[in-house]
Amino acid sequence: MNDEFDKPVDLADEEIGLLVEKKATCPFIGSAIAQGVLPVRHSAADPLASLDDVRALGNSGGGDLGDLLVLFASGNHAFMRGSAGVLDQHVPAGLFSLAFPASQGSHPGHSGILQGDPTVPDSGRLSADDFARLVAPARDGWIRRSDVGRFIADNLLRDPAARVFGTEVARLLGADLLALAESAGTAWMRRIFGSDDDTRSAHRDMEEKLTRLLGQDNLVGSAGEFGLLFAFLANRPGAREIDGEPALAVDDLKAMFVDKRLPDGWDTWKKKRVDWVTSTTALLVAAAREYLARKPRK
Repeated sequence: MNDEFDKPVDLADEEIGLLVEKKATCPFIGSAIAQGVLPVRHSAADPLASLDDVRALGNSGGGDLGDLLVLFASGNHAFMRGSAGVLDQHVPAGLFSLAFPASQGSHPGHSGILQGDPTVPDSGRLSADDFARLVAPARDGWIRRSDVGRFIADNLLRDPAARVFGTEVARLLGADLLALAESAGTAWMRRIFGSDDDTRSAHRDMEEKLTRLLGQDNLVGSAGEFGLLFAFLANRPGAREIDGEPALAVDDLKAMFVDKRLPDGWDTWKKKRVDWVTSTTALLVAAAREYLARKPRK
């Protein structure tokens, strides 16, 4: 690997603040940079990070979520700024770009919390109004997974550029999305994941299908992003369920989105990629149901 690109750089607090605000518009990655647990490499203008470093962060506590984070990082952030100032130069092997806005992973119908125009580099900023929309349905400081699904649908409906293909997604996932959106999501998930004997292979199959769809359909992409949050926090001490479904603590969301700080003890509990599959699927169901119910009929 070229040492020029791989070498960690010492950044002033102001430079780190701008990087996290303008470029690394991800609640997990941004917080990890701000806390100094994810080294920044190359330069402040064209920041990179190591895939091995992000794998180690995600796998901390004995889980395997870091292996999935590597897929996201290498698939969505494989380009850095070239001579024309756009993200068109391949990053060296083993690294990924920390310039998230205008990258392949930046898409219409996003939450709006940490990013403005998804096509414009360095368009990161904090939107207190959009964060307030996310946590508005919280009960006693916790927000249900289905409420996050409805938030995803709301973002897609607000953005006329959002791509939601629906029937093509249903075909590739092997289920009728229209029927799925009007049926019990938990029953559908039981059919997908099956018995204990075939759960592992079923999860692998769903993970492959979901990751393939992330960049094609903004509903799936948004569900996958928030699925990472649920997977990251699923096994935290004190994790709760509300009405039989996982919930996120508003304090944890505020820490990561607003304060750029990972929850206390984040590196001690298991973070598993299987939790990403189950939560992404459930978010997809909830978001699809809300989207179809509210989308104007042609």
